[in-house]
Amino acid sequence: MKRKMTFSLTLTLSLLLSLIGFAETVQGQQRLKPVDDTGVITLGTNEMLRLTVAAGDVNGDGCAVQFRQVAYMPTSCNGGVCKHTVVSQSTSAPVTLMPGEAAVVDFNNDGFPIRAMVLSDHPNVKVNAMVVDMTTGNIICVLVGLMVPGPH
Repeated sequence: MKRKMTFSLTLTLSLLLSLIGFAETVQGQQRLKPVDDTGVITLGTNEMLRLTVAAGDVNGDGCAVQFRQVAYMPTSCNGGVCKHTVVSQSTSAPVTLMPGEAAVVDFNNDGFPIRAMVLSDHPNVKVNAMVVDMTTGNIICVLVGLMVPGPH
C-alpha cells in the first residue's frame, strides 16, 4: 500500500512539473494570429504575389509579423467546380517591425495556385497585396478587401 502511494505521488508530481514546464514554454512563444489572407490566387506566367506589411500605430515595443504561403494543386473537377489539395506550405520566421518600419515578401509563381497570409501579434498592422509582372515590375492589380481583422 505504501509503495502504491509513493508511486502515485511521484507520478503526480512529475506530471505536474511537466505541465508547468509546458505552460512556461507556451508563454515564452509569441502568439501570432492571422490578420490578413489573400485567399487562393492563380498567378499568370511571369507574375508574382507581393505582400507588404507596415507597423502602423504600434507602441514603442514594435510588433511581430510572419508570412505564410500555401500552394494548392487541382485534384478533380465536377460541373465547373475544381477541388484542390495542399502541395506545400511554409511560414517565415517572425520579423519585428518598429514604428515607421515595413516588411516585404515576394511569392513567385511555381505553377500552382497560392494563398498568402500575414500573421501578427498586433491587429493594426497595415497589409497590401499586389500581383506584379516580373519582367517589367509593373503592378498588375492590387488586392483589396482582404480579411477584416477580428478581435485580437
